Amino acid sequence: MFLFGLNKKLGPILEWELELNNKKINVNTENFQTSKAGIFAVGDINDYPGKLDLILSGFHETTLAVQEAYKRIYPGERVPFGYTTSNTKLQQKLGVADK
Repeated sequence: MFLFGLNKKLGPILEWELELNNKKINVNTENFQTSKAGIFAVGDINDYPGKLDLILSGFHETTLAVQEAYKRIYPGERVPFGYTTSNTKLQQKLGVADK
């Protein structure tokens, strides 16, 4: 499950019994998985040594979490990865391809 929000209140997530540190969710920085397998936390709500609450950090964290989630959903398959600056299929989907 992926949720996006600007409110860092955990609410019912507290009932999930995730490992916390000062009301933030502890994560493994390899893939941003929480203490419960298959549950990921990215952005200002997570905590790890050296954590910076910057939107740039959240983009990085999300990329790693999504790659791990993809591997769990499609075991053994290569994670598709592409850059919008050089991938014409992505550019066409976004409607920004040169005509």
